[in-house]
Amino acid sequence: MRSAVRTILVALAALLAAAEAASAQNGRYTPCRSAGDAMFVEVSRATCEEGQAVAAALTGLQPAAIEAAVIATGWTPLRVAANDFQLSYDLVATRGLAALYIRRRGEAPDLDGWASGRELLFSRRTLVGGARPPGDSTVCTSAFLVTIGARRAGLSAAHCAGLTKARTTRRRYSALRRPPQPGIVLGSVRRNLARRAKPLDVLALPVPSGPGRPSAAVVERFISQPPWFIRGRARPLRGRRVCFSGRTSGPDNCGEIVRSFPGAGGLPCTTIIAREGDSGSPVYTEPRADGTVRAVGIANIVFGLLSSMCFVPLSPVLDALDAELVTAG
Repeated sequence: MRSAVRTILVALAALLAAAEAASAQNGRYTPCRSAGDAMFVEVSRATCEEGQAVAAALTGLQPAAIEAAVIATGWTPLRVAANDFQLSYDLVATRGLAALYIRRRGEAPDLDGWASGRELLFSRRTLVGGARPPGDSTVCTSAFLVTIGARRAGLSAAHCAGLTKARTTRRRYSALRRPPQPGIVLGSVRRNLARRAKPLDVLALPVPSGPGRPSAAVVERFISQPPWFIRGRARPLRGRRVCFSGRTSGPDNCGEIVRSFPGAGGLPCTTIIAREGDSGSPVYTEPRADGTVRAVGIANIVFGLLSSMCFVPLSPVLDALDAELVTAG
């Protein structure tokens, strides 16, 4: 009898492990039993026990104490998003290539920062956190995190900011948007590569720093799906499968690099459809089973009747900025 029970338990454990592995490969969280005062706990490439331990450590804590408590468990907080439903909030944290998703009731901590695939706001007028966006504002998407000298910066498309007739940056003020209002004010555009003698449709922005303002080498896929982890670069080879995550089109829009169409400025184009607001999106290789991707370029134009997404390859951008790509893990 004991032998039979042991056999059943081993089989169940194997099934759970297989389900967890499949979830990681499919880019989905594995639901776990809730712990502490969490409404639910989900994990990717981690065990439920590890996720439940973090949730238990947050039990009863006020918003100001959440970030430090997550860090003390060995995880890095990535983002918090408030929910109108039941006055709750969602917390995402990472550890290596693992991700954790917890929902808790109560007031949301002010915890958010730079990741690829987030909505950006650009304006000619100074942006104020919590205020309505100025009428001249435009929206685009955040791309990869880089280091320029000793400082980090985030990339996006230069045409989002635009140029004046004197070739100065038109909409030079930027913010990481948390609709319906500007969320985290980033400041003025640091570098605009559209102003060069050999222009590139890419700009560099300041990124948040300090308590509650992380910056991470990940591609966000909405808060309810685990992020992809950026592990390096890849060349924009014809036939390569690539994806982008845009503010308008959402995450994981995938297709193939086909060729440079006449009129596309010599840029590589894809079979992927893009829309207004997707400019600046990170273009990356098709995700691997371990949740990692490689950076390929920055989406900048939609070309032709089929709205094919074309992009600026990353390597010449890094060379022009004398920058290094920030990677995860």
